[in-house]
Amino acid sequence: MDFKIVFYKDSFGKSPIEEFFLKLASSNRLLLAKAREGIEKLRNRAYHREPLSKYIEQGLWELRVRSNNDILRILYTFTKGQIIILLHVFIKKQQKTSKSELEIARKRLKELIARKDS
Repeated sequence: MDFKIVFYKDSFGKSPIEEFFLKLASSNRLLLAKAREGIEKLRNRAYHREPLSKYIEQGLWELRVRSNNDILRILYTFTKGQIIILLHVFIKKQQKTSKSELEIARKRLKELIARKDS
């Protein structure tokens, strides 16, 4: 059985992941295509390990996408029912993933857990 891929949505129903991909569609179609390819591999269980996917910390994994000199990262989590929730996406500019990018994903993960518990 394949995984279901879900984009994170805030409490207002907006999806920053979807918005990012819409902007990327007009600026870098090749990187967007590579991102879709990577997401599809996750969905089909093709790669839940390195080099495509990497465990970051409790509850967070990173999908790694490269197209020419552009590097895209998608931070995600797994939930019950074989669901993968894409929490945050960004174009990587530094060698190491910045703390601010990780904090966004952590905040969204905590929000999802709080919603589920209430």
